[in-house]
Amino acid sequence: MKRKTIATLMLAVGLSLCAFGATACGDANDGKSGAGGNTGGEKEKTYTVTWKSDDGKVLETDKNVKAGSMPSYDGAIPAKDGTAQCYYVFAGWSPELAKVTADVTYTATFTEYTSRFTVTWKNYDGTVLETDDDVEYGATPEYNGPTPQRASMLDINYEFSGWSPSVGAVTDNVTYTAQFTAKYTGDQVAGVVPKLSEDGKTVQYGFYPQTHVSDQAVTAELDKLEPTSIGWYLLGNDFYAKQTAQVCNGESYAFDDGTAIEDGAEYWFKCDVITWRVLSGENGTYYLLADKLLDTHAYYAEYADRKTGDDTVYANNYERSDIRTWLNGYFYAMAFARDSSYVATTTVSNGATTTAAATNGYACGDTTDKVYLPSYQDYITADYGFATAADDKSATRECKTTDYARARGAWCNTASGLKNNGSYWTRSPSGKYYYCAWNVNSGGYLSEYAVDGASHCVRPCITLSYSA
Repeated sequence: MKRKTIATLMLAVGLSLCAFGATACGDANDGKSGAGGNTGGEKEKTYTVTWKSDDGKVLETDKNVKAGSMPSYDGAIPAKDGTAQCYYVFAGWSPELAKVTADVTYTATFTEYTSRFTVTWKNYDGTVLETDDDVEYGATPEYNGPTPQRASMLDINYEFSGWSPSVGAVTDNVTYTAQFTAKYTGDQVAGVVPKLSEDGKTVQYGFYPQTHVSDQAVTAELDKLEPTSIGWYLLGNDFYAKQTAQVCNGESYAFDDGTAIEDGAEYWFKCDVITWRVLSGENGTYYLLADKLLDTHAYYAEYADRKTGDDTVYANNYERSDIRTWLNGYFYAMAFARDSSYVATTTVSNGATTTAAATNGYACGDTTDKVYLPSYQDYITADYGFATAADDKSATRECKTTDYARARGAWCNTASGLKNNGSYWTRSPSGKYYYCAWNVNSGGYLSEYAVDGASHCVRPCITLSYSA
């Protein structure tokens, strides 16, 4: 009886404890919860962290981020497009990063900076006079160096007259080039200032090697001289050039004075005034075409096309051609070394309508040039004095090579009636063949020819800004 009473008492005490702490008792009984028996715990809270650019675009979404942890952005550094006037640099997040306690969105912030540019000041010959870095957008730059100078030549002094383009508020990287006005101390030198003929059909302006010098007394004096800065030789008031002959394909050519041209021999040439044929002219603006084939040059050196970024550039692309680079570089610098102020900058149309076909997949964009080549359409324009049919043997399209061009490797016709006529390039690409451009043959008709023809001649044109 006593043992039963004790057992009953212990049971009663156990029931009382369960009644007082049911949870603890239950935990002890099922082993799932309670102090000293926790194997899983309450489910841990997680949240979503969203990262956005300042325009609202979602950059990254992090789900199931543990409560109390620091969020972390793992994407590329946020960026914001700028303008010509300003640019933006990532500055951090808003709100400020903190331990996660709820779903949260962070937005990228940026610091705005005013754009800054480089201003380069050059002399007429390309020499850099001053470079100004970090010039603020909208500011008007100022040249702080000594006044640009240009050496006198013969009886011509040069006076600094300003900058090209005109100095103004900076909106991009810009280069200013010193401009000069020619001041004459003596008689006006032929070729320095354009001279329009009385009949208005030709203009004389600029210089280029043209005529073989056969006078041995003159060549003996020339042999004693050192070249000037442009590579020509100055004797008296005249310039001369020296050239080692590169006769085209071993042909038997002669200079206009009858001297046979020997391949590899060295010859002297006088830099004559260039005569230009007036194709059109009004209001002080003249479209001029050289009346002789002054030099020889390939349109482009290779047949192969090439890549510029994602663009394919074909061999007959005038904008990217070797001949355009040469015309606006070497030829322009040499022909107008004594004065270039009358040569206008021209926007040259190169669309399909200037070629032989209304649609031409090889036509290129317009160019901005000092010296350029006429187009296919120019050479069939009656107003310019040409036959309107491309296959006509038009005498007005025929053109003769100079002594200098022949010594430089130009091909020329030796037949009676066409003697010394050469073939020369237009700027127009073929519409059929990516490796051909249109040219004018020695008989004056137009045809397509492979662009690497180094014996083809150059007959340049310019736009002249001049009031007689």
